[in-house]
Amino acid sequence: MRQLLCQVCAGPADRTHDGVLWLLQDHRDDWPQWPNQMAVTEPPICIPCARTASHTCPALRKGHVTVRVGSSPVAGVYGALYQPGPNFPTMATDAVVPFEDPAINWTCASQLVRELHNCTIVKLGA
Repeated sequence: MRQLLCQVCAGPADRTHDGVLWLLQDHRDDWPQWPNQMAVTEPPICIPCARTASHTCPALRKGHVTVRVGSSPVAGVYGALYQPGPNFPTMATDAVVPFEDPAINWTCASQLVRELHNCTIVKLGA
């Protein structure tokens, strides 16, 4: 995720002048500018792997889109959020926690989170 490598083959993700390629579940009805400002834990993807994953990934069977992302700063982490307990910290929930949130000190991170900006939905060529 930090190096923007393909989530499937770990090679370079596809990049053009329009941005880096992401393959996402289709949630265009979530908000008008979706997926702009969306937090993602899934890394980008290369074109050959996008074609394969779009047909074989169970999470994408309900619908997916390919998106060119102009910028995607690392914005936080996803992981187990803990809270003070009587003797030891106890896990409260899994959460996306921005770096500037004080809760970051109580988070056991498992994934980096990037925030997507300047997004354009695209179709893959045949």
